[in-house]
Amino acid sequence: MKKRNTLLILSALLSSVGLAACSSSMDTKGKGIAQLMNDNQERVFYLVHDSNDDDLPGKDENIDYVYITKSGKLKGYETSKLKMDEVVGKNIDEVRKLAEEKSKKNFEIDKVKARVETDSSGNNTTEEQIKISVYENKPDYRTYRALTYGQIRDKYYAGYNSGRSGLSSAQLLITEVSKGNTINFDKADGEIVKEK
Repeated sequence: MKKRNTLLILSALLSSVGLAACSSSMDTKGKGIAQLMNDNQERVFYLVHDSNDDDLPGKDENIDYVYITKSGKLKGYETSKLKMDEVVGKNIDEVRKLAEEKSKKNFEIDKVKARVETDSSGNNTTEEQIKISVYENKPDYRTYRALTYGQIRDKYYAGYNSGRSGLSSAQLLITEVSKGNTINFDKADGEIVKEK
């Protein structure tokens, strides 16, 4: 009887730890977006248009694309009628459903890859291009030159900024990060991320 109670308590503790891990935000320190997109975990990323050029994505910003990735495979949804406020705090299935409802078109990329440019030391990435868009029915790269992070309502985001202003300004964001965590540019590994 004592052994059985011990096993029941142990299994309850393990279950609660597992549930807590599922509901917590991920630790992104030291990781880049291409690496996160190639992890064996389903994730959602947003390409957000910075409508007021303040480099701070807000709740009222339009989401141009929703990207759902796992193991390097990407499904992209063109969703210019979707706002950040509609997705903040939603799980992946809820975001997928919204993206499917509001998308003009969607596309798939078999393997997300990136190209990086480094400073003169070769140690620090100064620009990253990620294959996450489609141009003339072929996968194409988007360029990012700065890092960004912040908060929308009670959720934190991190990602990349295009470093441009006007119509071409955009941020590539993930919203499942912990407070204070940032995302670094990817480092060249010769496989997923290559140096330009």
